[in-house]
Amino acid sequence: MRRTRGLSTRLVVAIGLLAALHLTVFVVLLTTLHDLGTTDRQARGTAAVAMNANDSRIALARGDASGLRAGAAALARAGARAGVPETSALASELRAQAAARHLAAPEPAGARVLDARLAALAARERATRRAERDRVTNLTQLAWIAGATGVAATLLCALGFLLYLRRSLLAPLRDVAGTARRLAAGDLHARVGHREGIGEVDELAQTFDQMAASLEDSRTALERQNRELAHQRSELIEAVRSAREGASIVRAVLDTTPDAIALLDGDGAVIVDNPPMRAVRAAFAAHDTTLDPGIPSAAGASRNGASADGGERRDEVALPGGRRAFARYVAPVHDGRGRLIGRLLVVREITGEREAERAKQDFFALVSHELRTPLTAILGYVELLTSDEPAPLPAEQARHLEVIERNARRLVRLVGDLLFAAQVEGAPLLLEPGDVDLAALVRDAVELARCRAEEAEIELVTELAPVERCVGDRDRLAQVLDNLLSNALKFTPAGGRVVVRLASDGAQMRIEVADTGVGIPREDQPHLFDRFYRARNATDRSIPGLGLGLTIVRTIVEGHGGSVAVHSTPGEGARFTVLLPAVDSDSRSRAPSPAGRRPSVPSPASAAGSPRRA
Repeated sequence: MRRTRGLSTRLVVAIGLLAALHLTVFVVLLTTLHDLGTTDRQARGTAAVAMNANDSRIALARGDASGLRAGAAALARAGARAGVPETSALASELRAQAAARHLAAPEPAGARVLDARLAALAARERATRRAERDRVTNLTQLAWIAGATGVAATLLCALGFLLYLRRSLLAPLRDVAGTARRLAAGDLHARVGHREGIGEVDELAQTFDQMAASLEDSRTALERQNRELAHQRSELIEAVRSAREGASIVRAVLDTTPDAIALLDGDGAVIVDNPPMRAVRAAFAAHDTTLDPGIPSAAGASRNGASADGGERRDEVALPGGRRAFARYVAPVHDGRGRLIGRLLVVREITGEREAERAKQDFFALVSHELRTPLTAILGYVELLTSDEPAPLPAEQARHLEVIERNARRLVRLVGDLLFAAQVEGAPLLLEPGDVDLAALVRDAVELARCRAEEAEIELVTELAPVERCVGDRDRLAQVLDNLLSNALKFTPAGGRVVVRLASDGAQMRIEVADTGVGIPREDQPHLFDRFYRARNATDRSIPGLGLGLTIVRTIVEGHGGSVAVHSTPGEGARFTVLLPAVDSDSRSRAPSPAGRRPSVPSPASAAGSPRRA
């Protein structure tokens, strides 16, 4: 970056130059005047010497002794002032001539020589006087020239300095002032631009341009912020309008929804609710009870359990002294920043659903009981006909009896499944635990299903690994295997393969039933274990079943503390995995039997006719 002298430095230099110029001219003038004075004194002394020399010659020519003595004295004084040393000798000789004249002697010897010497002195002094006069003339001319030159130089320097100040100081300052006026008028694009100015002035111009650029950037940023604020304002207005419309829509939805909905604060006070909620709260208040889940109520009966305080909660409550039941759902509500606003309370009356469930259970129990009696009689008479006849029955009659027996046993199993589903609905599954050899249980179930597998031309194999005996209800676990094998055989075409695997998986026993059948559509897999649910490929192929088999499987497995899962790819088969907790021998010896007796539901005697996969 080029370095420039500052304004103060340049002013000092300019003033110093002018002062030096004036001082030089003044010194030259003083020297000239001093030389003039010296020359004038020397000229006067030379003139006095020449005049006294002439006076002495005149006195010498007249022989005037007194004139010679006076001339000698004047010549000596003039020579001393003029610095002519020979005048003292001439003065002595003049005094000697005066003494000789006083004695009235004839013309003394050497008078003519003295006269010649005086004449020569006078001539020389006159020449010296002329030289001094010329020198004075020259000095005078030099003084005039020096003065005129100094004055001219001073004027030129002053004029140059003024021009320099005008170009480097005044012009940039005028530009800065003009730019400032344009900025004041609102033109933020005005700039001083690059100008050759004196240090501080140039820096002032650059700083001014930087300030103008900063002002322009600030105005641009401010305009952008104003546009953003205007846009945000319009968005805010639109959001407020939408919020008002949304609030009115939410209020309309709340007022028209049949379920009771309310938002409660931390103390249970209502923030917002709808008419059904107000009616339900009034009904509970009439019985001196509350719907607030934070206050325990003796009338509430939990069905699905509740999470810890502050989380979601699902349960059922009933009005004291009445038969009205309600499903209650409570969940915390947070804003966009995660702060707790309150609790959402949703109450739905399920009195009709519970009455329908009770009626359905009663119907299942009644129908199952009423159907089991004639079916048992039918099976008894069939066995009587096939065993007590002294002679073998004709082939046609034997085939008819076989069809009757097979369908009667299928009906028995269906009735048993219906009765089982009705009895475990709303009540815990009661088991009779004992030591179970899972390997033997799997082998028995496979052998029981082998006949039907051979009839369907399906390969049925087992892969059994050594496992420990476990604690469980053998009949119910056999029912699990029967249902899974029945499903696998029904959905596997001829030439397919069904594999039953048993292995120990650490702290769990794993039973797998895999087939190479038609598989299960992905959209049906989440609902397989729902009651009475049948996959689309089952209904499309008209495969018989009620949709209770897998529901029973899940109920029994979960009753043993285990889990069941399915993995299937359509067209490649399905694999059901049952995990049961492994229990050591000490735990088995201490395992208590649950209170109560197991429901009296017949276990299937064979795998034939088991319900299809749910």
